[in-house]
Amino acid sequence: MARVIRVTNEERGTVLAERCRVATGLLQVVFGLHLLPRLARGEGLLLPGATTIDTTFMRYPIDLVFIDRQRRVTKLVPRLVPWRIVWGAGGGHDCLELPAGALDGTRTEVGDELRLEELSA
Repeated sequence: MARVIRVTNEERGTVLAERCRVATGLLQVVFGLHLLPRLARGEGLLLPGATTIDTTFMRYPIDLVFIDRQRRVTKLVPRLVPWRIVWGAGGGHDCLELPAGALDGTRTEVGDELRLEELSA
């Protein structure tokens, strides 16, 4: 996972993730955070093409942000606990996984536009 991005909410002027890894390859997208330790505050994992998230076998809750091709938020799932399956809303294309509670204070809502800014690794 060499690509790292910063995710900001353009509508609200808030930061969702200072350092967000972008999953590359089928296995990284399929397994997502199942293969990684708990995310630290300010971190995230973007899963391109993920429209369904499965937290079976995970040991900690996460926040989810589903976004469409135009980077608009289509669905928010705060504090998703382990052993759940969530489907994104219509038009969703990617999913951003964040530490539980990361959405608190960002005022992010469905319809908000996100900015994904490339950072040097």
